[in-house]
Amino acid sequence: MLSLHDEATMQAVLALPIDPHLRALLTTRIIHYAAAGVGSLTHIVVVQPGDTAAVIMREIGLYPTTSPIDGTHFGSTDFHPFWDWLQDEGGWFEMIVTVGDTGFAYILLIENAEGVDSNLLALCNAHVNQRNKP
Repeated sequence: MLSLHDEATMQAVLALPIDPHLRALLTTRIIHYAAAGVGSLTHIVVVQPGDTAAVIMREIGLYPTTSPIDGTHFGSTDFHPFWDWLQDEGGWFEMIVTVGDTGFAYILLIENAEGVDSNLLALCNAHVNQRNKP
């Protein structure tokens, strides 16, 4: 997991030898968030093979397959998506979860690859492009 929670960590990750498609996604997002004035209100988490729910929970306090509102789990008939945006970015899913009314958001870039939690990928595939707000 890569965690980009401020300008320094964002720039440090871009200096790493990472997948070119991921680098392009991150570069575009970082420039966009900075231009919109929300760079300091954005925490980007890159979910890759081997990253566990527990590690992501420790980092950001939520995991997409469990509703932070009522604790229901993906697959349950009572589960309702709680994120604001989920899109397929070609090998990566981008999920945006806003928190509160300050403009703060978690941006999860979830690699669509073997070794990523299969339940998380099933959630992404089931809901991609269904919850996007204009």
